Amino acid sequence: MLLEVIVKEQMALLVKLQEQDQTLGRLRRQIREGPQRIQETEGQVETLQGNLEAGKNRIQEIQKLQRQVEAEVEDGAGHVGKSKIRLLTIKSNKEYQAVLKEIEDSQRANAEKEDKILGCMEEIEGLNEELQYQEKELFAVRETFEKEKKTIEAEVRQGEEQASEVEQRRRDTAKAMDPGLLARYEQLRARTGGRAVAYVENTTCSGCHLNIPPQMYNELQRRDSLKFCPNCDRIIYWKDGATAPEGDMSE
Repeated sequence: MLLEVIVKEQMALLVKLQEQDQTLGRLRRQIREGPQRIQETEGQVETLQGNLEAGKNRIQEIQKLQRQVEAEVEDGAGHVGKSKIRLLTIKSNKEYQAVLKEIEDSQRANAEKEDKILGCMEEIEGLNEELQYQEKELFAVRETFEKEKKTIEAEVRQGEEQASEVEQRRRDTAKAMDPGLLARYEQLRARTGGRAVAYVENTTCSGCHLNIPPQMYNELQRRDSLKFCPNCDRIIYWKDGATAPEGDMSE
């Protein structure tokens, strides 16, 4: 009877220890992922800011090009004007035809440049509309980011506080355990990805989802010795037994 009590107590401590380790794992992920979530959102803000700056730079480039083409059109118009004046003094028909062609070429070139200026103006108008949309989007994302950042920072602080409390409770639980059993638990936890203890229901291990032998299942229900799953080597306990926690370890 005494052995059954000891086994039962140690099994209850094992289950409790695993619950505490799982809680610590969740809290540590919360603490670790908090800064990552902030960084991801900051990256979105920086991307939008970069797109906005790129749009503004593009407008400046187009405006510079537009001014350059406008100057060329002005020079071309001046050249056409001078050529027309020359026509009044030309006496040779051949020279007259050459100047006429020169005027036509200049006018055609100016017409193409004026189309280019119009294209610049249309592109600038479209970019300005896009920038207005991007500025609104950036403002909204920044506003959301500041709120989310405060929430995440609060979650991280809360997680750190809770983790500190759970770590202390875990130390207390570990001290109450048999050292050899604790060492076996730690080895199994490292090997099984964090879950060293599993309940058994209807002869099925919840750790590996395979059946244990019927004889072992019967022995497990007597709770007079520790049992290990013959398939995954986890420490197992009978789910319907008194050692089962209020919330089972199915997660």
